[in-house]
Amino acid sequence: MKKIVFFTLLLSSFWTFAQKKTLQAQSISQNIAIDGKLDEQAWDTAPIASDFVMFEPDNGKPIPESRKTEIKVLYNNDAIYIGAMMYDDEPAKILKEISQRDNFGTADIFGVFINGFNDGQQNFEFFVSAADVQGDCIMTDAIGEDYSWDAIWISKAAMTDKGWIVEMKIPYAALRFSAENKQTWGINFFREIKRERKKYTWSLIDTKIGTFTQQNGDLTGIENINLLPDCFLCRMLLII
Repeated sequence: MKKIVFFTLLLSSFWTFAQKKTLQAQSISQNIAIDGKLDEQAWDTAPIASDFVMFEPDNGKPIPESRKTEIKVLYNNDAIYIGAMMYDDEPAKILKEISQRDNFGTADIFGVFINGFNDGQQNFEFFVSAADVQGDCIMTDAIGEDYSWDAIWISKAAMTDKGWIVEMKIPYAALRFSAENKQTWGINFFREIKRERKKYTWSLIDTKIGTFTQQNGDLTGIENINLLPDCFLCRMLLII
């Protein structure tokens, strides 16, 4: 019996690894206005993360086409930029209650989880609600989400006739990652549709495994970052 259980767990781990998703970030030189429009040319050519799956309540169920979600990532020497399009065929029903930072009330939410070392130990999580409210925290499987942590970053949420958009600029000073010239980060994206009481992620978080931070996808393509002096100093203070 023990051998059967061990084999099942091993097969499950192998299957999860085999299905690991990858997104490539695109380097940019142009300025990106954080206005919730995604109208710069760089957004048009960036690779897309899609095919979200349900986290709760029906874990692993594919997101319906009417709620399609598409994410793109850009970067330069200052920050990474997240562009997210949350499709909704009933945009007038999107919940967007205004609330305080780190408290989203009944609003829809988009989030990005980043692990710069890609070691499955700790995520830096950044959220924006449909009401344009920010939230951020540090997450570990041992402690959970710590919302006492606050970073300085920029975001804008905007409603459209197809759903809603989030645009983020997350400076490197708000993150931790290695000094390697070629980076591979752990990353995941999150969407909550409050009126349906449903949560989705880009990379499947298998609730039977119970380790959220170890189920990120990979973000590749970030290379040869030339950190600005003030950004480098902030990261050193964060590590200390």
